Amino acid sequence: MLKLNEVKAILREYNIRPSKRFGQNFLIDQNIKNKIIGSMQLERKDIVLEIGPGLGALTEDLSKRARKLIAIEKDKRLYSFLLNKIDIGLINEDILKYEFKNISSKLVVVGNLPYSISSPILKKLIDNRGRIKSLYAAVQAEFGERIVALSGTKDYGSLSCYAQFYGEPRILFKIPKGAFFPVPEVDSCFLKIDFEKQLDSSIDQGLLFKIIRSSFEKRRKTILNSLTSSGIFKSKEDALLYLTKAHISPARRPETISLQEFISLSRIIS
Repeated sequence: MLKLNEVKAILREYNIRPSKRFGQNFLIDQNIKNKIIGSMQLERKDIVLEIGPGLGALTEDLSKRARKLIAIEKDKRLYSFLLNKIDIGLINEDILKYEFKNISSKLVVVGNLPYSISSPILKKLIDNRGRIKSLYAAVQAEFGERIVALSGTKDYGSLSCYAQFYGEPRILFKIPKGAFFPVPEVDSCFLKIDFEKQLDSSIDQGLLFKIIRSSFEKRRKTILNSLTSSGIFKSKEDALLYLTKAHISPARRPETISLQEFISLSRIIS
């Protein structure tokens, strides 16, 4: 793995100034790298998609453990560097524009996700979950906590419900900010989301997430007041009727309502 002085030398040689917009913080901690590779438990049959390989801190190890590695790097400068150093399936493209339709086998996706676009990337992967077995991602700790948060906690919200409805997320370990160069402002964590869970096709997903989004838009209000102004119900009395049928007290706050309770409410409405 590249050491800090080697990373700095490469950045100088290729005239690369790490981009905050691209969330470019390069992994320089060998122990964290080993933990990441070890926690993925890759098999020789796996096809791995790496998002933003950067300077290739994980790339070579991933290519040795998987049947095939596809690495997608948006930055043309880093793409040029990797092209000369590592023999892999390298693509110069934005992951948000990448087409998964030509993938024949389920992927294991791994990447260091920029905080500014972590949510859009997660949505992109969830939209293509039929082609993805699992996601392993280094994300800012705050984002990871929101993903795994349960009802009744301060981090619980619509993002928690969204990720937990479509997958099974868990934080594998924390990553100190000093593991990266440049050093980011906050610590990160290594997150895994398993996408192999079976979804109940009878659930109206559009309605479910309209209820959830409307509830958390006004999370300081009661669930009754939040849903009354959502446009889902004809009146406050109508909203109260459905909440009563779902055995949800109208005085509760949205953050106290579990994903399963939101699902039950959506079933009663539909």
